[in-house]
Amino acid sequence: MESWDGNSSSSQHPDSGLFSHRLSPNTQIHLFSPNPSNEDEGRVCQASIVVDEKRLRRMISNRESARRSRMRKKQQIEELQSQVNQLQTINRQLSQKLINLLENNHEILQENAQLKEKVSTLHMVLSDVFAPLRNSDDSSSMKPKSAS
Repeated sequence: MESWDGNSSSSQHPDSGLFSHRLSPNTQIHLFSPNPSNEDEGRVCQASIVVDEKRLRRMISNRESARRSRMRKKQQIEELQSQVNQLQTINRQLSQKLINLLENNHEILQENAQLKEKVSTLHMVLSDVFAPLRNSDDSSSMKPKSAS
């Protein structure tokens, strides 16, 4: 952009921007200039004001939109962080529950093995107890029955 002194650079005169409009590469009309040279320059100056006002409104609107976007992003990040915290808590609880269930399962398996061993021992004891009875039944069934 042309600078206020006519040189091409990014620095601007304090009166540039909303208060001036570039008509040609080397000429600028300032709003506070005494009298436009003709009506066309006055219309160009008014058009410049309208364009500059629209640009300013658009710039303000864009800044506000960017601010709202940053706020939404911040809120989304906070919500996601909250979800992460909740999920981590649930994960810890479920992990502890799994550990407890595995410990209980191990205890039950040990108890089941002990009970099976007791059942086996009781079968042997019963077998020993009933063995003489079976033998006597077998021997009595082999004897011929007497006729009366």
